[in-house]
Order: sequence, then structure tokens, then C-alpha cells
Amino acid sequence: MMIRGTRPRKNRIEVWCDDDELAKIKANAKDTKLSNSEFLRNLGKGYEPKSAFDKEAIRGLAKLHADQDRLGALLAQCLSEGKGGSSPLKNVGPLLQEIESLQTFIAKLVLEQARSL
Repeated sequence: MMIRGTRPRKNRIEVWCDDDELAKIKANAKDTKLSNSEFLRNLGKGYEPKSAFDKEAIRGLAKLHADQDRLGALLAQCLSEGKGGSSPLKNVGPLLQEIESLQTFIAKLVLEQARSL
């Protein structure tokens, strides 16, 4: 008898699968941050697993969005200071490159995650 969590588990089910199926089950369990047993037990009880990665990806994209907002505000500030002639626009080039780099990174991240779904 196995005791884990709040209730003892005394029944075991063996599931036969090939290496590819086992790898897929383990990957799906990991994505949902569940053990293999919890993942399969939940499926058997009719629960649809929700990927924990989706939440992490959303948090990451939200942070990247905030970074882009910050860079956009810096660009706007730089451009407004440049209008009065008091500040040269030499800082705009690196700022634009940083924004472009961030946009490329976000696009790459989104594409990678879309392929894994």
C-alpha cells in the first residue's frame, strides 16, 4: 500500500505502452506539473489537464510586454527631448535596436510554444 498526500492508495493499475507513448505521458505530466500517476489518474477520472506552462508563458509574455512599454516610454522621452534641440538623438539607435531585439525574442518564444501545443 502506498501512502502519499492525504489518503492511502492501495490499488495499482499497470499500463503497458511503448517508449514513445511513455515519453509523451511523462512530457504531458511535466507540463501540468503533476506526477505521472496523478496525470493518468486525473485523465481516468475525466479531468482535462491544464498545462502549467501556459501560466508561466503568460507571466513571461506579460513581463516582456512591460519591458516593451518601458522601452517605448524611453524612446518617446528621447524623441521629445530631441525636438527642443537640447539633447542629440544619438541614443535613439541603440534604443530602437533593443526594442527590435525584444520583439524578435517575443516572436521566437511565441512560435516555439505554438509548435509545442
